[in-house]
Amino acid sequence: MTEFSCKVGTPSGDIQELSFQTDSEGSLREELVDKGYHVFWIKRSIRLSSLSSLFHSGKGKIRTTEFTVFNQELAALLKAGLPLLQSLDIMLERMKNPLMKQVLADIREKVKAGTSLSEAFLSHGDLFPRIYSASLLAGEKSGNLEEVIRRYVNYLKLTEGTKNKVVAALVYPVILFGALIAAATFLLLWVVPRFSGFFEGFDSELPFLTVILLSIASTLQNHLALIVLSIVASLFLLYLWSKRAGSRITIDRWKLRIPFLGPVIHLFSTSQLFRSLATLLSGGIPLVQSIDIAADSVGNRFIGETVSPVADRVREGKSFSANLDATGQFSNIAIEMAKVGETTGSLADMLSSVADFSDEEIENRLNIMLAMLTPAVLILLGVFVAIILLALYLPLFSMAGAAR
Repeated sequence: MTEFSCKVGTPSGDIQELSFQTDSEGSLREELVDKGYHVFWIKRSIRLSSLSSLFHSGKGKIRTTEFTVFNQELAALLKAGLPLLQSLDIMLERMKNPLMKQVLADIREKVKAGTSLSEAFLSHGDLFPRIYSASLLAGEKSGNLEEVIRRYVNYLKLTEGTKNKVVAALVYPVILFGALIAAATFLLLWVVPRFSGFFEGFDSELPFLTVILLSIASTLQNHLALIVLSIVASLFLLYLWSKRAGSRITIDRWKLRIPFLGPVIHLFSTSQLFRSLATLLSGGIPLVQSIDIAADSVGNRFIGETVSPVADRVREGKSFSANLDATGQFSNIAIEMAKVGETTGSLADMLSSVADFSDEEIENRLNIMLAMLTPAVLILLGVFVAIILLALYLPLFSMAGAAR
């Protein structure tokens, strides 16, 4: 079976772009004409079975910004009173991303055939997060799909906003650290070797610091290709290892132990988990199912795997807050607020408050980290340059002293 996209005019006068799986273009054209469609064009397209792999391989992707805008527009159309199928038709005409357009055409056909919107999105696997399909399901059950989509849009904005703050705060220190590496490479590979020939004519013994510096520069210059090859090979092996089952959990556990940055990553994971839970519970999803979906949506897989067994214990009738505390991954205030929400029946509100508190704490920690890290890198850069200059000029000072 081959996947084809086509643009047709319907018997009612509408113009639509549709997707079909069929044996040949000719058979598809005959089938459409028999149904009363006017065919403008038919072309071969991406197979639906490969959409998820296409997304992950980097050949095409759906960015969070695009997905947020899509949901905002869909919610607006539904609020205006348009039927779901007509709303999808309008969104399909406006869609620019080729992958999203292809997927949306398939979703539209599934919905037209009687499949629920949540099942249609869920059928595309990892292309869309489970929390989205679960939110749609809650909206379909409650009969308020538009409100649920708006709640999910708000969830996306808050989560993505926090992530952008973390990335923006790290840009400047990373640039400074890159400048440090570039300066070290330039000095050791270009500046220091220029002095080595000059020092060879010295009759006296060179200072120990100068000898060490010249040895390092000589080693780097003589074995540069081997060093670069070793680094590339190590990174490649690390990449292969990271793709193995279970490796990501180990990597994410290491991330939580990084000085300064580890606590920020932990707070972000807490915010992501609790906000996901609050969004799902507010949409009417049962607690056990919400825990399972939220644990799967956390970016840090170590946190997600730690929280995942809580769903089974809650299913057995045990306390959510007590089992969350037993994981040892959350602060006392987060556990206490979860306990209050569990007792008063306002768990979703309390979990949302914990997420907001975590976002504020992330911002405070980032400000402190930036205030400490920036001067630290600058001082390190200055000390490194000073050591190199000292090592290069010590022999000159010794020679001047001997001449006197």
